[in-house]
Amino acid sequence: YCHFSSVPFSPRLHREWRRGVEAEAARRAEPGLAPDTLYIGGGTPSLMGPAEVRDLLRLFRDRFGLDAEEVTLEAGPDAADAGRLRGWRDAGVTRLSIGVQAFDDVVLAALGRRYTSEEAAALCADGRNAGFEAVGFDLMVGVPGQTRRSVERTIDETRRLEPDHVSLYILENVEGLPIEKVLDRHPVDEDEVLDHHARMAAGLEDAGLARYEISNFARPGKECRHNLKYWRYEPFLGLGPSACSHLGPRRWCNKSAVGEWAEALARGEEPVGESRELAPQTAAREALIFGLRLVEGVDLGDLGTRLGLDAGRVFARQIGELVAEGLLLRDGARLRIPADKLLVSNAILSRLLP
Repeated sequence: YCHFSSVPFSPRLHREWRRGVEAEAARRAEPGLAPDTLYIGGGTPSLMGPAEVRDLLRLFRDRFGLDAEEVTLEAGPDAADAGRLRGWRDAGVTRLSIGVQAFDDVVLAALGRRYTSEEAAALCADGRNAGFEAVGFDLMVGVPGQTRRSVERTIDETRRLEPDHVSLYILENVEGLPIEKVLDRHPVDEDEVLDHHARMAAGLEDAGLARYEISNFARPGKECRHNLKYWRYEPFLGLGPSACSHLGPRRWCNKSAVGEWAEALARGEEPVGESRELAPQTAAREALIFGLRLVEGVDLGDLGTRLGLDAGRVFARQIGELVAEGLLLRDGARLRIPADKLLVSNAILSRLLP
């Protein structure tokens, strides 16, 4: 169901990836970058043992002056165990993000997952016992076979496991992915999906997880600091095939295929697949759209200070129309989407596009 670049694991590709990361780190190193968060994912980085994760952190400290307040590693319930969890924690990982999706075996089977809900729950509990500063997981609604009862079961199990963070997604039907055939055979009812999402969101709130972004809930102080950088339009550097970066006025994304990306680096060439120079108005528009994904919204004054452009003035017409229609709320310089309109945010944000 995931539409990000992915390939089956093989030792040869893993070696290519590892050599490529080291080469790209050497290429991107520059004085003063000093990142304070690191996110190892997506894919299944839990295929790496603790020693390799420790080596990667050492590489990033040496090349970039990494002084991380938060180091996140994504883990699959079918590619991790209690021993690895403790090893990753000792290696320097502070935050574990587990791809659970649901605590229901029917839903997991529809998604093609190779683990049971019991195994997923056990990994979440082991993660808590391993001593990470934060343990979170992903959940999903809109999956064929999901019922109100299975949603309630997932809520109950989430409450029992007491995660620090939960990402809640609605399954998208992306053309060409295997899940498209499943959805063709077993279409889901949109009203039912909305009901499931509302129940799940309310259950998370009742369990002490406050919504801070359209798809993300966390206990106070346990928000994902790394992902907040994206939504607050702060600079970030990505290494690896299909990874994207945004530094200064430039954004670029690497080649998606592991081989093409690694071969370009081996030849001493840029592994970039696409690159764009962002004009000030484009950057302001993007910053406004990304920031409105946050429940707290956007401070237009702060945005103007950081980007040197008054987004409130440049997009005054669109903002005014959306406020008049009740699709945006404005309180002084702060702009946000009303809580009851977050699920139609795409329709709202599209109104800010050219």
